[in-house]
Amino acid sequence: MICYKDMTFCSAECINRECRRNYSPEVHQAAREWWSHDPDNAPIALSDFSAMCDDFMPHKEMFK
Repeated sequence: MICYKDMTFCSAECINRECRRNYSPEVHQAAREWWSHDPDNAPIALSDFSAMCDDFMPHKEMFK
């Protein structure tokens, strides 16, 4: 299966915008533009890497 940038992005609630796997609104929009023939169905691979990621930065609300 082909997916955007041929990589898996992280679906965790993470505030680290420097992480290359961070699934941000900008990544979402870029994937839609890349898959221009059907932008609402752009293939994007997602997985939650938070348990194994040294760069994971949770939202403060997660600890309330």
